[in-house]
Amino acid sequence: MNSEWYSLIQKICHIANEETGNQLSEKNFSMVESRLNKRFTTLGISSPSEYLKHLNANFESEKKAIISLLTTHHSYFFREYFHFEDIEKKYLNQIINEKRNKTIRIWSSASSQGQEAYSLSMFFNKLKKENKIKDFDYKIIGTDVDHESVRYAQNGVYFYRDISQVPMSYVHGNWVRGLASIRDFVKPKKHIKDPVSFEEANLLKLSNKFINDKFDIIFCRNVLIYFNQQQVSEIINSLLSRLEPNGLLVLGISESILGLNLPVKLLSNSIYCHKNYSPKEKVTFEEVKPIEKSLINVLCVDDSPTILVLLKKVLTKEKGFQVIATASNTREAREKLKTNKVDIITLDIHMPEETGIEYLKADFRKDRHPPVLIVSSIERDGTTIAKEALSLGASDYVEKPDLKNIDESSEEICFKLETIYNDFKKTKSVSKNETTINYSHSINNEIIKVLIVDDSKTIRMQLKNILSKNKQIQVVGEVEDPRTLEDQIKILNPDVITLDINMPFLSGIDILKLILPKYKIPTIVVSALNMEEGSLVMEALELGAFDFFQKPDFRQLEDESKVLIDKIIHSKNAKIPSFKAPVIKSRIEQNTMDGDYLIAIGSSTGGTEALKHILEELPSQIPPILIVQHIPEVFSKALADRLNKLCPFEVREAKNGDIIEKNNVYIAPGNKHMIVKKNNQNLQIEITETNTINGHRPSVDVLFNSVAQLKLKKTIGVILTGMGSDGAIGLKQLKDSGSKTIAQNEATCVVFGMPKEAIKLNAADFIEPIDNISNKLIHITRS
Repeated sequence: MNSEWYSLIQKICHIANEETGNQLSEKNFSMVESRLNKRFTTLGISSPSEYLKHLNANFESEKKAIISLLTTHHSYFFREYFHFEDIEKKYLNQIINEKRNKTIRIWSSASSQGQEAYSLSMFFNKLKKENKIKDFDYKIIGTDVDHESVRYAQNGVYFYRDISQVPMSYVHGNWVRGLASIRDFVKPKKHIKDPVSFEEANLLKLSNKFINDKFDIIFCRNVLIYFNQQQVSEIINSLLSRLEPNGLLVLGISESILGLNLPVKLLSNSIYCHKNYSPKEKVTFEEVKPIEKSLINVLCVDDSPTILVLLKKVLTKEKGFQVIATASNTREAREKLKTNKVDIITLDIHMPEETGIEYLKADFRKDRHPPVLIVSSIERDGTTIAKEALSLGASDYVEKPDLKNIDESSEEICFKLETIYNDFKKTKSVSKNETTINYSHSINNEIIKVLIVDDSKTIRMQLKNILSKNKQIQVVGEVEDPRTLEDQIKILNPDVITLDINMPFLSGIDILKLILPKYKIPTIVVSALNMEEGSLVMEALELGAFDFFQKPDFRQLEDESKVLIDKIIHSKNAKIPSFKAPVIKSRIEQNTMDGDYLIAIGSSTGGTEALKHILEELPSQIPPILIVQHIPEVFSKALADRLNKLCPFEVREAKNGDIIEKNNVYIAPGNKHMIVKKNNQNLQIEITETNTINGHRPSVDVLFNSVAQLKLKKTIGVILTGMGSDGAIGLKQLKDSGSKTIAQNEATCVVFGMPKEAIKLNAADFIEPIDNISNKLIHITRS
C-alpha cells in the first residue's frame, strides 16, 4: 500500500471512529481499501488524491457514504427468536399492568435495514390478534447510523426469500407479493408497516433525541461489539435514561455488560431492567429464571429412510425436540399415534398406499389430531398441493431437507415446528380454511453459475458430470487456456469458479493473484491433493480461494459429487477476503499468557487463514494449543509447516503419544481424530482412525469432548469459521465443564456455520471478530 492510500485510509478510519465509534486499526485497512475502491467506481474516481478532493468538497454528504461503506448491514427476520418468546411469556404482563397509557412503545435502536423492527410489528400484531394486548396499540421506532439502511427500511421492500423461514402464522395476511417482473419481492401490509417508523440516529450522539420519550422495550442487539468499554457504558446509560422504570433492555446474546458496573439487573437471556426496579407483583426478578423447556414429541411420516434419518439429525434434544416415532406410510402412522404421545407430525405428500393429502382428507380432525407440518419436495409438488394440504388443516409447509441444505433447513423446520406447536397449545385448534402463500427455501430457487478452469478435458468432463446432478447448479462454461479466463468472466458472469492449480501459461496461483482481487468470485481450487501441491494449495487459500477439492476419482465419484456440490452451494454467498501481502512484524512481548492453560481450537472452511491470523498475534510464550482443522490427509503437515515458519513457537502435525507441552501447537493429522488423555501427570495426544463424526475425520467434537471429560481447571475452547455443525455440541460440553469458550462472529467468518450452531446452543461465552480472538485468549489467560 503506497503512502497516498495509507494516508487516505487513516483519514477515513478517523472519520468512521469520530462518527460511529467503530474502532478500525491497521488490521482493517485492506477491508477499507476494498470498500473505497467500490466507492471510487461509483463516483468515477481513479485515485486517492482525486477522492480526497471530492471528500473535502462534499464532506457532509460523503461522510454518510463512508459510514454506509464501513458499517455492517446484515440482519434477518426474527433473529434470536428466544428474546421474543421471553417477552411474551415472562415480562409482557408486568409491562401492561403498569402502563399509564394504552400504547406500548418499542425502540429498535440498531435496526439495520429494518428486519428487526418489522419482526417486532409481526410479533405484536399476533399478540393483539390473540387478545394478549387486546386494548393496547403498539408503536415501533427503528433507528440506524447509516442513512442508506434507514432508506431501505423505510421503503420496506424485501426479497421474497428473506421471509422464507418465517412461520406462516406470522407471515399470513401481513405481506404482499409482487406480480410478474417483481414477483421476487414482498412488502409489509399497511397494518404491519404503519406502526413502524425509521430515522437516523447515532447511539454515541443521541443528544436530546427521544429524551422526553420513554420506551417500554429497547432492543440494542449485536452492535455493542463494535465499541470500547467506555462507549458501551455511555450508550447503555443513554438508553436507560429513555427506558420506562419497568421497561426491558434487550441486548445481543453475546453482549454481556455485567462487568461494567452499570445500573442494570439481568433478568434472563441478555434481557435487563433498571437496577432499582421492583415489580408490583410479589415476585423478584431473581426468581424469574430460564425454564427448561419440555421436549416436543414428533412423529415423522415419510417413505424415504434417508429423509427420516435427516429429520432425526434436525430434530434433536438440544433444539427442543425428540423424534418419538417414525412411520414409512400412513397405516403405520395411525398405529404409532395410538401408542405414543405425539405433539406434532411431519408428513410427506407422496407415499405408497395412501398419500399425505388422502390421509388429511380421511383423518384430520382439529379437535383430536396433533398439528401437521408438511415436509415435501417443492420442485416436485409446487405450491398447488401445499395449498390443498393447508386447506385440509395442515399448519405449514417446508422443503425436504437434504445433505446439501441441512443446516439451512434445520433452522426453518425447528422454528416452524415450535411456532405451530405453541399456537396449537394456545388455541387447541388449527384454522381449516386458512389460505396462505408458501415460502420455500430460497437456496433451492437460485441457479448458481459455475465456470470450470482446467487444461484437462477429462477433468472438465468429470466435473460437469458431477455438477449436472444438481438442478441448482449450471455449468456456464469451460476454460482450457487460462489466458482467456478474464474474457470468459466478462461474458459469462459466473457465480463460482473451479480452478486447477497446475496449468500451462498461468498457474492457479497466478490466476488468483490476477483475477480474485478484481472480480471477487468465490473460487474452489481443484487439486490432485499430493504432497507436492500441499504448499501451493495453502498459498491459494491465503490468496482468498474459498476451499479446495480433490480431483475426481471414478471409484469414489458419487461421494465426491456430494462434497463438491456442497462446497459450491456454500461458496455462492461466502465472504471473499482481500489478500494483503504479508508484513514482517516486530512481536511485542509485553503480553504474557498463563502456560498452565490448555487451548482447543476447531475450524473448517476459511479456517486455515483464521488460524494464521490468531497464531501470528500471540506472544512467543504460550500455553499448549490443540487444533482440529477439516483438511485432507496430505495437507495437515503442509498447514503445520506453513504456520511454523510464521510463528515464534513450535507448530507441528500431532503424532500418537505426543506429550503436550507449553509453547507448542499441535494440528490433528488429516483423516485422523485427535484425543487428549491424562497419563500420570502429563497430558498426552492419542491419534485414532475410528468412524467419522458429523461427516468429518478429524472431528472438532471429538477433540472438544475429550478435553471436556478431563475437567481441567484452565481450558479454553474456540470455534472458528466453517460449514456444518461439527464442534457446536463439543463447545457446549466444554462450557458446561467450566471452560471459557469463544466463537468467531458472523461478520468475519467465511462461512458462518459451525460458530452459528454453537451460538444457538448457548455454547459461547464470547462471540468475537477474528481480529480480537488472540487478544481475548491473552486476556483470559492473564485474568
